[in-house]
Amino acid sequence: MKIKHTREELDHFIGFLKEIEEVIGQMPMIILESTGHYHTPVIQFLGEQGVLYILLNPIISYQAKKSSLRKVKTDAIDAYQLCVLYCKGEI
Repeated sequence: MKIKHTREELDHFIGFLKEIEEVIGQMPMIILESTGHYHTPVIQFLGEQGVLYILLNPIISYQAKKSSLRKVKTDAIDAYQLCVLYCKGEI
């Protein structure tokens, strides 16, 4: 899922999160990397909506990726690595 930094698309994202919440019984944790200033509108919006999130320093995720045997870089693999870090309790 790609989301532009517009109110309409962020509202759509919140709707998607609420659908997940209905299925699993709790709001999913949002984990994202700090990306210069690009993450700012997203975390501001999430905070206004009362959605918990973890903003991760990219150095931490980079270190975790270095330990992986796979050296491929895609957004999906990056997201998976963030999930692994969270599930292992490393963030």
